[in-house]
Amino acid sequence: MLKVGILGSTGSVGSQALDVIRKYKDQIKVELLGASKLSENLINQIKEFKPSYVYVENAEEKSIDDIKVLVGEDGLRRAVNLDLDLFINAIAGIKGILPTYLLLKYNKTLATANKEAIICLGELLKDKYKKILPIDSEHSAIFQILKDSNQKEVRRIILTASGGPFVNMPAEDFENITVKQALIHPRWSMGKKITIDSATLMNKGLEVIEAHYLFSMPYEKIDVLIHPESIIHGMVEFVDGTVISNMSNPDMKIPISYALFYPERKFLSDNYLDFTKIKSLNFLKPDTEKFPLLKLAVECGKKGGVYPTVLTVADEIAVNYFLEERIKFTDIHKIILETLEKFDYNKLDSVDDIFYIIDKTINLATEIAKKYGST
Repeated sequence: MLKVGILGSTGSVGSQALDVIRKYKDQIKVELLGASKLSENLINQIKEFKPSYVYVENAEEKSIDDIKVLVGEDGLRRAVNLDLDLFINAIAGIKGILPTYLLLKYNKTLATANKEAIICLGELLKDKYKKILPIDSEHSAIFQILKDSNQKEVRRIILTASGGPFVNMPAEDFENITVKQALIHPRWSMGKKITIDSATLMNKGLEVIEAHYLFSMPYEKIDVLIHPESIIHGMVEFVDGTVISNMSNPDMKIPISYALFYPERKFLSDNYLDFTKIKSLNFLKPDTEKFPLLKLAVECGKKGGVYPTVLTVADEIAVNYFLEERIKFTDIHKIILETLEKFDYNKLDSVDDIFYIIDKTINLATEIAKKYGST
């Protein structure tokens, strides 16, 4: 019986992980569920899966139906120290950084969809990344293709992007994009923050940085292509000209299942590709004039140091302001760029430095976002 813990169980990825586990309750025991608050959704999950432990970021309860509730940072440290076979970090955004750091520090096997942690922890923990099973569809695709390959044989890896809802919209119309429009993703069902990042193509830029660290791949060997059908999730081109791709219908449960049962594969549904119904597979170069955050993210990745962390945190602040309808869609790029230009701290020698940089960036980006929100 595989013993699993899920942090962020009430979010999009966490909920889909539990959907997979429901099919294989005879093989998987959920020992830990975790969320930011003791919501009705979490309580229902507790009743169904009956974990031994529950982690809640903010709560007063000490137990629920004789299940131990671990609260706050002390509770998190206890949770990640549990003797489990696999931890899934499905926490969205920068809140997922501390759990990732602790899990890697304690040498736990980690399946994660939290790219922010990989990007911010960067070089400091790169020797630990071999313990990671990626859940992002693109990184899972590359992971599956590369696992039996020698990196010297790789000419480049290619991450695909749907292009988001605005790939065909004229740039001059971007200023009037609404939150409702931006949250309608053409292919994937995801959380709000990552859906906005997909609309700006920031998500793909962050994925380039993540791929650099996960696969020890030079930036010069990482390419991005717009692929509107979202059927090919990633490709690897080898030095002999061979290209191997990972294809499936867009469904997050597939990479989640692969991480859960790695290295085995399990039946999920009859939602197989019907190649006779695929009329075409299209690939386009991304328009970085129209979507400048993709280019900015890659530039920050190449610079290294504090830049990837500042970029990531500033993006989260700006996206939250947009989701609250306090700024325009086009202000997201402006806020991130101004935060990067004004950030004045360069020391990055320890994990403590990272958390200091995060706090400092939150304050600076919030101050800048408020200025745009008042115009």
